Formats: sequence, C-alpha cells, structure tokens
Amino acid sequence: QMCIRDRYQRRVHGEGISGCKDFDGEDLEYDARNKYLKQQQKEWLKQQMLEKESKKHAEKEEENAYATQTLELNRMRGMLQDDFSTKKTEIKNSVKDENLVLAQEKRERERLERLNKIREEQEEVRQLMERGRKKPFSQTSHCLLYTSDAADDLLCVDLGGRRIIKKKN
Repeated sequence: QMCIRDRYQRRVHGEGISGCKDFDGEDLEYDARNKYLKQQQKEWLKQQMLEKESKKHAEKEEENAYATQTLELNRMRGMLQDDFSTKKTEIKNSVKDENLVLAQEKRERERLERLNKIREEQEEVRQLMERGRKKPFSQTSHCLLYTSDAADDLLCVDLGGRRIIKKKN
C-alpha cells in the first residue's frame, strides 16, 4: 500500500518516470486500485465462505445433537414403556391370583352353607318324623299340666287346659 501511495503522490504532483506531466482527469492508478479492490473482494468472499462453512458446521452439530437427544428420549420412552407393561402385567397377575383366591373362598363358603342347609333340613325332617310317630308309654313323661281350673275339679278339665262345664239336671 505504501508503494501505491508513493506512486500516486508522485504522479499527482506531476513527477513521473518519463518526466511528462499527467493530464487532468486521467486515472493513472486505475489498475492498482482495481487490483486492490479485487484482492479485497477475494478476502471478503473467503471470509463469507468461512462464515458460511462455520454456520453450516454449527447447524450440522445442532442436527446431530437433536438426533442424539431424540434417540436418547426414544430409548428412555421404550424403557419406560417396558417398565410400565411389566408392572401392568404384574398387577394383572396379582389381581387374577386375588380373584382366584376370592372365588375359592366363595365356593367354600357356598359349599358350607349348602351343607348347613342340608343338615338343618335333615334335622327338621327328623323332628317332624318324630312328632308324627306314636311313642310307647314308657318313653313319654308323666308330667301333667294343671291350671288353676284343674286344681278345682280334676274331672271337669279337658286335656287342653280348658274347663268343661257340666249341666246340672
């Protein structure tokens, strides 16, 4: 850049290599300035390419991080689903076992109720059979029922405890 400025200053003041004066409006530094602008454009393009490349690299890293996070979440979700289904199966089996125990207890209770009912019915039938059977005199007890009316007159008392009134003639 110093060289370009020095040449520019020499030419502006009219000092050239040949000693000729430069004309007004003539751009003697056009080539140097054009070269400088091209070089500056190249540097800007390189800088833009580097920025674009770093941006692309950052986006790729972000996508990889997202993919990794998604895979991790899916793995965790799968583990939770497996754990949930295992617990659900365990609960289902324990409920099934409990229901089997309750059903067995209910069947046993119903069986005992049927047996008790049959025993009670058999006892009732036995008692009814004994009531209808005549017993020999030796098996009956010798206890008579006396009421206050029976104490008055033994001949006028019915077995049911009612007083029989005789008519006087």
